[in-house]
Amino acid sequence: MKHNRLRSIRVTPDNEAFFYEYIKYNFAEYFFFHVDYAQYPESTEIYMALDNEEKIKGMVLIWKNRRIQLRGTVVSLRFLLNRKNYSPISITGFDIHKKLISKFFPDYKKEIALYRMCLKKGDQKDFEKCKFQKLNESYREEITSLMSIADPIYWGSRKPEDILIDENNTWYGIMKEKDLICIISIWKYESIGYITIVGTHPDYWNQGYASSLISSTLKELFREKKQCFIMVRVANAPAIHTYKKVGFSICNTHYSYERL
Repeated sequence: MKHNRLRSIRVTPDNEAFFYEYIKYNFAEYFFFHVDYAQYPESTEIYMALDNEEKIKGMVLIWKNRRIQLRGTVVSLRFLLNRKNYSPISITGFDIHKKLISKFFPDYKKEIALYRMCLKKGDQKDFEKCKFQKLNESYREEITSLMSIADPIYWGSRKPEDILIDENNTWYGIMKEKDLICIISIWKYESIGYITIVGTHPDYWNQGYASSLISSTLKELFREKKQCFIMVRVANAPAIHTYKKVGFSICNTHYSYERL
């Protein structure tokens, strides 16, 4: 396919029905496209590459000019990326997009392989054993402190103001005396929940706190939602084991790239 057979359009309220119709059959793959645009349209740009039959061949999502998601054919994405220069924090795509990312973002050599894991209501397994509580805005500093201790490489740069707590983003935690020792964040949209963060203080690893908090969160989530997703690094074997234990299974693999 030649580039002159493609045209680019941005998703807007005028054409969003076309966009939603396309992605609704593969929510696991297009989760961020759907949710970012629906909940935060002022921060989200989505460009579609259409062929001469008006079929979508590829999409680029740009969130706050900081994070880019790629979906679709290499040719269509090359066409879309050629139209503008980007300097994001990270770029995420699938295995077929690796060479394309290397070409357009040559400085982004830090690769993080990620599994997207899925769980449907009714398939979860119960490991709940600890009391938990919902966390409000006053816990932002404690949340970031625990994140930096639990995973300093991946979360060490997070600041309290980076912690999103609103009607769509809910945090739960387990306290030990007065200390926050385990946290989870879940992003809710329509019939879906998306677990964005799970973290446990290293002093309490391998004691069942994460399994318990995930189980509690899923119980709360499935009172109103039907499906849950989570992203986990392929190299994080203990986390994958925990998520499988509570019922999650791997549905696809993403690759995220950052500057070294």
